[in-house]
Amino acid sequence: MAGTGKKSLLQNSLRAIAELRGVPYTIQMRGTGAVGATGDVTEAGATDEGADPEEGNVGQFLMETSLVHMGLDVARMSMQDKHILRPIFVNLGHGSQVMAGDQGRGHRILVLYHAHLLSSESVILLQSCLEQNEGDLSIWMTSELPVPQRVRDWFVEVSVGGEDHSFENFTRVVTTPPVNWSSIFRAIVDKWRKSGAPKIQDVKEVKAYVYEMLMRNLRWVEATHFILDVLLNHKEITETQRKAAIHALAKCEATGGGYTIPSYRIPILWESLFLQLRTIFTNVETDVTPRPGRTGKARKKPVGITHGAVASV
Repeated sequence: MAGTGKKSLLQNSLRAIAELRGVPYTIQMRGTGAVGATGDVTEAGATDEGADPEEGNVGQFLMETSLVHMGLDVARMSMQDKHILRPIFVNLGHGSQVMAGDQGRGHRILVLYHAHLLSSESVILLQSCLEQNEGDLSIWMTSELPVPQRVRDWFVEVSVGGEDHSFENFTRVVTTPPVNWSSIFRAIVDKWRKSGAPKIQDVKEVKAYVYEMLMRNLRWVEATHFILDVLLNHKEITETQRKAAIHALAKCEATGGGYTIPSYRIPILWESLFLQLRTIFTNVETDVTPRPGRTGKARKKPVGITHGAVASV
């Protein structure tokens, strides 16, 4: 999970490799520029033969570099990872053997932080790169989800468990009670639990929630897991509501790492899921028209314990 120490473990391993190679380990932040012949990315503003801005070969995306690695954060690519990573994957491994020397495999390691946010296109590019250069490159990743099935055979997974230490450290620094995404989604669920029956006006509120989260670069795959955590840990919702909400969440598509959906469909999926949850978490009961031939009082049931399919276009 987030904040458990994946990056710290990876950095310690990189430092050990630097000591083995006899080079200093100093991290610098640089802007991406052109892609060199070995797959390395030059400093921003540099030019390289064949660099095409329309193909994403130049730009101002920040990355970390050292003598043993170059690291890129997928979470900061704002769903443009396939454009940023394409020239790197295409050139990675070409000519890297000239750097090997006596110790062998002396090329720089490509590190991808938050790799669970890679798009489907980037995973295919990664697969192609691994197939063409197997044994001549090293790619390390940090991820909150298992490695995508397409490339799993090329990776060794190292599990890192524990609590969210990063958030715990943050709570000691800030003066006001901090808020994370789990607490935000829990507050939304609690608000809906106290509300009346769903109304057409609720659609505007749901849209406001969706676009507020999109503006803060919260990804669909992350949001679905935050919501699942809230559903599993919330003690005050009924089991019927919990099962109905999990069922609605389970029917959503592209909720795993390395799988994405077209950007124009993301708001549609979010709004559909949120409207279903809004209906499920109402505590108001409504009369249901008795079946023909029956007498007595109308049966009551909670509003919205339904399992409608996610809207698609």
